[in-house]
Amino acid sequence: MTGIARIDTATAVLPLPAPLRLGAMTVARREYSAVRATASDGTQGVAYCLSREAPMAEIVQRLVAGHALGADPDDPASTWERMLRGSAIVGRVGLVRRAVGLVDIALWDIAARRAAQPLWQLLGTGDAPRPSMLVAAYPTPDRTPRAVADEVLAQADGWAQVKISRLPDPAYMRELIGILNRELPDGTGLVVDVGFGWRDAEEALAEVAQWGDPRLAWLEDPLLPEDVAGCARIRRESGLPLSVGDEVTDPAVLRALVEEDAVDVLRLDVVAIGGITPALEIIAWAGERGVPVSGHVSSEVTAHLGIGVETFARDRNPYDPAPAFILGGPDYEARIAPGRAPGLGFDLDPHVFDFDRSTP
Repeated sequence: MTGIARIDTATAVLPLPAPLRLGAMTVARREYSAVRATASDGTQGVAYCLSREAPMAEIVQRLVAGHALGADPDDPASTWERMLRGSAIVGRVGLVRRAVGLVDIALWDIAARRAAQPLWQLLGTGDAPRPSMLVAAYPTPDRTPRAVADEVLAQADGWAQVKISRLPDPAYMRELIGILNRELPDGTGLVVDVGFGWRDAEEALAEVAQWGDPRLAWLEDPLLPEDVAGCARIRRESGLPLSVGDEVTDPAVLRALVEEDAVDVLRLDVVAIGGITPALEIIAWAGERGVPVSGHVSSEVTAHLGIGVETFARDRNPYDPAPAFILGGPDYEARIAPGRAPGLGFDLDPHVFDFDRSTP
C-alpha cells in the first residue's frame, strides 16, 4: 500500500535591498521555510512559507512530520486530523499550526499529482481567473507621495486592487491616497494595509479622519485581529470597508470577525490557518454568510482555492524575492489563473532549497 514515506525540510534566506516597515514591524530580510513530502511511489509535493524568523523547519520535523508518515497520500484531510491531534499537546494554534499547514499543503499537492489533475480540478473550484490584488508599494519618508504614487500607477493596469502600506504620517497619507484616488484606472481599487499598526479603535479613527475622504476597496488589518470589537467599531464609524485576518492561526478568530460584523472581506493565510484542509472549511463557511475571502500571500496555493489572490510583482521587485525560486505556478496576467499543470503546478528551485542538505 502506498503511503507517505518522507517529509523533508529546508530553509533559505534572501536579502532585501532595503528594510520594509509595516505597522510596528521592520523586515530586514526574507527567510523562507519549505517542505517536500514524498510518497512511497515517488510522487512529491511541496510547500513554502515566510518563516517570519521562526524555526519552522525544526518544528515540522520535531512535532509534525512523524504524524504524516505512512498516511494515505490520497486522503490529506484525514492526515491533517492526525497531525493536529498528534501535536495538540504542544499547540493547536500558533507556530505548530503553521507547521501542520506547510505539510498539509504539500500533501494536497501529492494527492492532486497522483490524480493527474491540477488541484483546482480536484477541489472543484474551477480555473477562471481570480480577483487579484498586487502589493504595489511600501511608502517611506524619504520618497514623496508623488514618487510612491507613480510606482503604484506604473503597475496598476488590470488589477482588481493595488495595495500600499500605511505610513504613520497622516498628511503624507492624505496626499498619497488623494493622488491614487484621482489617477488609478477605473475598476482598480485601492487597499491600505495598516499591519496591525494602531493600538485601538480610538487611535485608528482619529488618524483616518485626517486622510480626508479616502475611497478604499478596503482598509486592511487596522488592529490585532483578536480585537474584534475594535475592528467592528472602525468599520461602523469610519464608513470604510474592512478586511482582517492576516497571520491568524485560530479559526475561531476568523469566525468571530464575520459573526460580529467586523469585516467586509475576510483575509485568510492558508499556511497560518493550518493548510488547505481547514482553509476549505472556512471559505465555505464565509461564503454561506456572503463574506468574500481574500488570500494572504501564498498566491501559488490560493489561486487553486477559488478566492481572491494576493501577489507581488512576478518580475524583479524590491519587496518579495520568492518569484526567484518558484518554478512554474499560476498564470500572472493581472487576473491570476491557477494553470493546468498537475498538483499545485509549481516546484521549488533546488539551488535555493537543498532538502537533502538541510533536513535534520
